Amino acid sequence: MLRSRFSRFLLVLLLIAGLFPARVADAQKSTGTPVDVVFCLDLSSSANTLIDHFRNHLWDYWRFFARCKPRPNFRIGVVAYSRFSYGKQTGYSKVIKDLGTDFERMSSILFKIPSRIEKGDQYVGSALKTCLSKVSWSQDPDAIKMIFLVGNGDVNLGGESVDKAVERLRQQEVMIHTIYCVAPGERKAVRGWQRIAQYSGGKHDAISLRTRYFDNVAGFNLQRFRALNRKFNATYLYYGVGGAKRWRMQTEEDNHIYVTNTEGYRFRALYKISDDYQQKNADWDLVDLYYRNPVAFMQVDRKTLNDSCRKMTNAQLKSYIIYKKYERKKLAALIADMVTEKELKDREAGRLTQKRMPTLDVVSLRMLREILVPRGIQCPEY
Repeated sequence: MLRSRFSRFLLVLLLIAGLFPARVADAQKSTGTPVDVVFCLDLSSSANTLIDHFRNHLWDYWRFFARCKPRPNFRIGVVAYSRFSYGKQTGYSKVIKDLGTDFERMSSILFKIPSRIEKGDQYVGSALKTCLSKVSWSQDPDAIKMIFLVGNGDVNLGGESVDKAVERLRQQEVMIHTIYCVAPGERKAVRGWQRIAQYSGGKHDAISLRTRYFDNVAGFNLQRFRALNRKFNATYLYYGVGGAKRWRMQTEEDNHIYVTNTEGYRFRALYKISDDYQQKNADWDLVDLYYRNPVAFMQVDRKTLNDSCRKMTNAQLKSYIIYKKYERKKLAALIADMVTEKELKDREAGRLTQKRMPTLDVVSLRMLREILVPRGIQCPEY
């Protein structure tokens, strides 16, 4: 009995270490291997819902990188193509979000994109040219740089040469992994995608946009978890121009991922209590500002605060900020405990299995592992 309890205790510690590696080392250390990943997504009608597959699993990518050892200095960007609104002069392609680490803002931008359209011209050459010329790739000679080109159709459409774009990207040591969204009667087109991957040193695979899987929440009190997350959000005290907007974004992105992927909702909660998010919002949150400078709150424009804070004296506001600071720590611990307990129960019940479905997240994360592991980076199973 004692041995069983001790084994359970050790497993909890191991799970916590795996879930929250950012607590062991500073988040996004500049000494980590730079890894730049750009998702170049086809948003034409034949790839309808592809944007859903990506944005619904954005937090899976953060969790994957956060659990790598040693942790890479990773950035993610998004380029989209095949929407007429992006303009003919760019071959209907656009940088949706340049390479960076503000995944909350990225999520906000992605969820504003309609997932379905009636038509769109798929100019792969133009999309790759946009990736080449309008993305802020790392200049570090040791950086690992890659594009996930995801879509379908003939790669040779449009005025830009695919071969020239691939060659120029290869000269900059950017590999291209191609993921083909299966569509009927397009075997010939697939060969063009395979050739891009082969020539650039990347990998190729195919996915189905119809494949879905569901989160197993058996025994997990999702409503309590959501209530804790809402209380956690309430510890953020916005200020300044744009502060209220950013505070609302926090809740909006919680709601987006809660509706679309409850597993991703848990991963996002882990992101918010990690060092990638904690004390990183001093430009709009009084608590994080207090961490940076304990007297700076006295200089903020009171008109930009919420109604309660606006009426407080400096002494009252300071006490309130300190109270929210410690409340945030307590709630973060409770959120961490709930996620850890779920993983522990799933492991004991044999519910933790490696995902093998032909979906964008599963295929792309497997490719990432295959690239990073030979470079000396231990990557988690997904």
